[in-house]
Amino acid sequence: MKRKILVLTFAMAIVVGANAQSTSTYTPITQNDSDVAAVTNENNLKLNDEYLKWQSKYEEVGTEINDVAAQIDQETAKRGYPKKKTVKQKIALVEQYIQLLEYERDNPSIFPMDLDKGKIERKIAQWQEHLDGLNKLVKKI
Repeated sequence: MKRKILVLTFAMAIVVGANAQSTSTYTPITQNDSDVAAVTNENNLKLNDEYLKWQSKYEEVGTEINDVAAQIDQETAKRGYPKKKTVKQKIALVEQYIQLLEYERDNPSIFPMDLDKGKIERKIAQWQEHLDGLNKLVKKI
């Protein structure tokens, strides 16, 4: 009895498998021109030394800003206000970050053609406001 069930199950598995295999179809993946252009543009950016240097510096400065911001938060929690030298350190980093954003905006040959300059302008304005706030804070400390 167990053999019959086992053989019957095995036979059904073969039939179901063969049927599933015969009904599947192969659909080739095609890329339209914009996909190819995006991949090519991305690859060109990866090969561009100036872009890679800029990106590395951009990420480095961003990480340092986050680290100093965390330090300012710790100092504020401990003392009620941050140390003046820590705020000055953040000011220098924010100024450097703004310069990197301006470089991105002003050098379209290094960056993608579809660069959103409006977005970069908004970022610059936002960081400039943050910088103004930090400068006011330094004067109060």
